[in-house]
Amino acid sequence: MKEVKEMTRKPLLMLILLGLIVPVTAGAQIANRIIFSTSFPFSVGNTKFPPGSYTIRPLEDDEEIMEITAADGKTSAMFETMMAEMPRTPSKGEIVFKKYGENYVLSEIYEAGSKIGVMTIKTHAERQQAKKYGTPSKESVATTKATP
Repeated sequence: MKEVKEMTRKPLLMLILLGLIVPVTAGAQIANRIIFSTSFPFSVGNTKFPPGSYTIRPLEDDEEIMEITAADGKTSAMFETMMAEMPRTPSKGEIVFKKYGENYVLSEIYEAGSKIGVMTIKTHAERQQAKKYGTPSKESVATTKATP
């Protein structure tokens, strides 16, 4: 009888822990379209973007995949994200870039009023830049608006 209790206790504990983790992951989703502008070129994954205005939006069928599109519609890319947490709650939405040498890489996205956001998954190209330049500096750009 003791063996049966022991066999059911571990799976039960795992289900309880999983139940605690899932709501946190679901809360990481960016719910709205986010619009921002940069005065510098940057990259997302393997796509390079010139200075300009951009929209980031979550894909409806996968909360971990987002799309960035240039205002002129000529350049876009999809990228994978995971949950991130800012030490403070931003009053405006923020887009955070890592700067390696003179190269900027999209790093984190936060909506106004929420310190829970998303971070991009580091690509091979970004790991190579980190090897070359070391620890990056960070630069934030405020979003101009977020819309449903």
